[in-house]
Amino acid sequence: MHNLSVRLTPTNTTAYTMATAAVIIQVNQAVPPVVWVPIPTVYGIPLGPLQLDALTPVPGTFVYNPPAGTILHAGNQTLSATFTPNDTTDYETINVQATLVVLKAVPLITWSQPAPITAGTPLSSTQLDATANAPGTFVYSPAAGAVLPVGTNVLKVTFTPNDTTDYTTAIAEVVLTVLKK
Repeated sequence: MHNLSVRLTPTNTTAYTMATAAVIIQVNQAVPPVVWVPIPTVYGIPLGPLQLDALTPVPGTFVYNPPAGTILHAGNQTLSATFTPNDTTDYETINVQATLVVLKAVPLITWSQPAPITAGTPLSSTQLDATANAPGTFVYSPAAGAVLPVGTNVLKVTFTPNDTTDYTTAIAEVVLTVLKK
């Protein structure tokens, strides 16, 4: 609260008298301006400075929720931050929110180049042995038991993760040589 007063002394004191007025005003704390647009991330990558990067020209401290190091599920996620200004007399503490886009991760398929086989040898788990960094199902083309022609053949696998919320399907290929008998 502040008391303001004014006194008017007229230039024509014959026609006018001196006047005074007083008023009490309240000056509220300023709301610090904040800009916050988190950079999208991919499932499996912990929150860091590219997402927890709110800015304001007012000196102070941000506390984020969830904090740095948290791994969020794929989708649109709400982040929040509390900003506490250094000058708590003139500025108020505020809470802000931002939406973070978390993209689905592409599973990493590991599939080594299989050793050549001889004509007439059916495909088996020796050639169809891909692995992934997430649990899921592999579908091979051609499938186990297929007998391939002599020459260079492309083997393909489609991986469908169990967790389709956070992972996409993935495809990998290798080349298998079938030798003459």
